[in-house]
Amino acid sequence: KLLRKLLRKLLRKLLITIAHYYIHTMSSASVSSPRFGHWVIFFLLSVVTLGALIEARAHTDRLSSAARTNQNYAVACCTILFLLSLLVVILHTRPLVSTVILGTKIEGIILLLLLSFWSALVAIVSDTRHGLATDVSGSISNGNLYYFSWGGLATGVSLMLSYIRSVWGIDLNVELQSRTKRVRYWVWLGVIGLIQMGSSARLFDNHCGHGSFGLSEVERGSVKFCRRCQLGIVLGILSAVPSLAMAGVKIGATQGGKFSTQIFGIEVGLSGVMITGQAVGVAFLTSREGPAAPINTLFYSSWGSLIVGLILVASCVEDWSSAKGTMKAGNGGRDISMDESGRESSLGSSGRESFLGAEGGGLELMGGIC
Repeated sequence: KLLRKLLRKLLRKLLITIAHYYIHTMSSASVSSPRFGHWVIFFLLSVVTLGALIEARAHTDRLSSAARTNQNYAVACCTILFLLSLLVVILHTRPLVSTVILGTKIEGIILLLLLSFWSALVAIVSDTRHGLATDVSGSISNGNLYYFSWGGLATGVSLMLSYIRSVWGIDLNVELQSRTKRVRYWVWLGVIGLIQMGSSARLFDNHCGHGSFGLSEVERGSVKFCRRCQLGIVLGILSAVPSLAMAGVKIGATQGGKFSTQIFGIEVGLSGVMITGQAVGVAFLTSREGPAAPINTLFYSSWGSLIVGLILVASCVEDWSSAKGTMKAGNGGRDISMDESGRESSLGSSGRESFLGAEGGGLELMGGIC
């Protein structure tokens, strides 16, 4: 009890000091590091995660040697994250010392270590075998541990992007926006697909595969449950691989280049196939007997893939409508129709010339779209 009181007082004083320094630096004209706010958020997330993790470890019903080993690994990872983030935050309050680390390769190495530890932490606490943030059914049993661990991982990624922008002058978000349209959504769909695939594979292994040995009949998955886990794995792969490939093609292709119209057509077809598959996946995975019936990582990734797919389709339809409007305007407001012999039924000889001009403008617009 005495140790808890001392730790609370120390943490309170530290947070007050950080708050005062944050207010002072934000109100001043020059700030030592553009990532100070991110580091403060990162530190607070590590504090909450560490507290929730210690409490979850003390009350878990998973007492096997393998579960205990992974629980100890999680506590060790979170402790390292807490100490590293605390060190960097304290360095921000010492301008002379901070120049040795902040904005240098040392900070980049620290960020890589933090991302590695956070990734391992999220994988351990989200696993049903370890009894920390999820229960035997895969449902979230400790909200603070689950959401704050994922929040810490997202903050770590944001910190790394900020570090790359300030050190090398590369803003990945702006680069993706300026390159071509919708490439960010394809990247997001690919990342969410990887999460969906990993979550489905983990649930299948825990309840249907080698990890299910030793479980009770209640904890083992039914045949329908296991088949739907396999469906989640397939959907995750079919979302991740084509989406990341499409993102790579769109980044590598020249804007308005030779194959831009073909790429747009492939993009329309692929996004339509994606939402059809994810709609079927959401129906089966999140149903009562599905692995995503409880609120878990697979639940969020399945719905996230469907929502991003709908955004992609809506964007493609919007651009197609814009291109069609341009073609129609170039044809004097008349619709273009084809008869059975393949000739334009509403165009004469002069109309054919306006059609070709409108078609050229539409193709140019399609090139700009992609």
